[in-house]
Amino acid sequence: MAYLGTIVRHLETAFHVKVHGQFHTRTEIEGTRFLTPEQETDPEYGDKLLYVACSRTGATAGRPQATAPGCDPQAAPGWDSQAAFPAWDPQAAAPFRRLPNILLTGHDTPPDTPGILYIREALDACQVFNAIQEVIFRHYTLKLKQEELFQSLHSDNGIAGMAHVAHTFLGNPVTICDTSFSVIAASPVVKDADNLEERHGRLYLKDSLFQNMADQNIIRHIYSSAVPYLTALDDYPYQWVFESIRIHHAVVGYICVRGTVREFTEDDLEFIDVFSKMLSIEMQKDSSYRHPTGLKYEYFLTELLEGHFDRAGYIASRLIQLGRAQMPYYTILLLKFTEPSRKPRPYKGYFEQLLSLLPSCMVVVFHGDLTVLLPSGSGEPFCETGRNRFAAFLQLNHMQAYVSYPYTDIAKSSIYWRQVKELSLLHEKTGLPKDRHFIYYEQHYLEHGFCQYKDTGLLAASIHPVITQMTEYDRTANTEYARTLRIYLAKNRNALAAAGELHIHKSTFFYRLGKMADLFGIDMNDGLALFSYEYSFRVLDYLGLGSV
Repeated sequence: MAYLGTIVRHLETAFHVKVHGQFHTRTEIEGTRFLTPEQETDPEYGDKLLYVACSRTGATAGRPQATAPGCDPQAAPGWDSQAAFPAWDPQAAAPFRRLPNILLTGHDTPPDTPGILYIREALDACQVFNAIQEVIFRHYTLKLKQEELFQSLHSDNGIAGMAHVAHTFLGNPVTICDTSFSVIAASPVVKDADNLEERHGRLYLKDSLFQNMADQNIIRHIYSSAVPYLTALDDYPYQWVFESIRIHHAVVGYICVRGTVREFTEDDLEFIDVFSKMLSIEMQKDSSYRHPTGLKYEYFLTELLEGHFDRAGYIASRLIQLGRAQMPYYTILLLKFTEPSRKPRPYKGYFEQLLSLLPSCMVVVFHGDLTVLLPSGSGEPFCETGRNRFAAFLQLNHMQAYVSYPYTDIAKSSIYWRQVKELSLLHEKTGLPKDRHFIYYEQHYLEHGFCQYKDTGLLAASIHPVITQMTEYDRTANTEYARTLRIYLAKNRNALAAAGELHIHKSTFFYRLGKMADLFGIDMNDGLALFSYEYSFRVLDYLGLGSV
């Protein structure tokens, strides 16, 4: 079986012609026949046959006609001897009205019978017949390979076995990766020193290929779409196809097929889509998604985060035993799903991906959350490339990372875990933006302090009286002094930038500052006072009074 739309596109491409007429692209075609005057519907195929004929008028109009090598038109039953084609006689068309799918070649004008397809050029009917049969056979082969995928899944041949089946059908190299951009399986065995590097016995994408994929929006497409994506990459003369692999709506990996052997067809894309669904089922059977990883440091890290270790010397010796060096800085990352209603796959399935993205880290499920202890040589936990790759991982898995302050005493890890834990609770309470991949404690430390107040009235009383007076004056006099001061502080006390944000001339801005000094007694040179004003605006925002 093949779709009529696929057959039409193949004929137009193979013969460089246009097929005219109205048809439904998803009409199923299971075979083809030469149209004869005595033609009856084949009961075996019903309305799933495509009948081919040459217009009698078109064939006798002196058109040049090609004959397929090895095809004897005289031997075909119902063949018109004058035209060397199965002939269509418009005067005798009535008996054919009941046939659902007819294709005429060498026909200049639309047939009187509606629903008949026609090609103006006179083509060799044998070649047309063979071209249609080629599409049907290719589609039949596609279905066989899909069935072979099902059999491979049922026989527990694993992801590698399924990759081999996919390769035999597609003809192009097939690679399956997880969301840490490491190779799970490939057929044939992948050897690409330019794009892949080996770490801990596994192959990972090099930064250059990852950046190329990001620049071409491939990472975004894997995240946002569940259909095959045909694209090109810089510096490669062939096309690539990518499609995500999903479990419970979450992206757990993707398929990459490189068109190094032949160009892709629509059947290839349909097969890759089915292949993705089969891989999803297979990956749910894989033990790495269901069972603990057995990491050596799991108990140590849990005890460390619980605060059970208080001596840096003891912790250092344990790190040595675990084959890890003590580092100058540490950061705690707490990973949360942005859509908790979507049930993610078991947490342990993310361990290997995190360890490949952050090779020096230790990761554990602690009090129900994925928690990462990230050592670093400086106060900045990520390099730019590493941060981008980690951001892609978070996006693909619908996660946000809550990031603690960097700290130097590893014995205080439990304190900094509580820091990010409370930051995540603050997020739930106040609704910090969910479109950010990273939520840094340093950006919300004041709000964390505010949430310690049990009495919000006491917190409101900490607002500087100048700000209280200013907001009340703005409300009654319809002025914007509070907004002007807020923007000035937000722009790092840069008057020109603040004037631009307010869409006023800088002289107008300075006039406002002078008026504020007269009305409220503020001193723009008093750094402590300016901090108090900024603090007060943050309190107003936290209490939901920022527009007052």
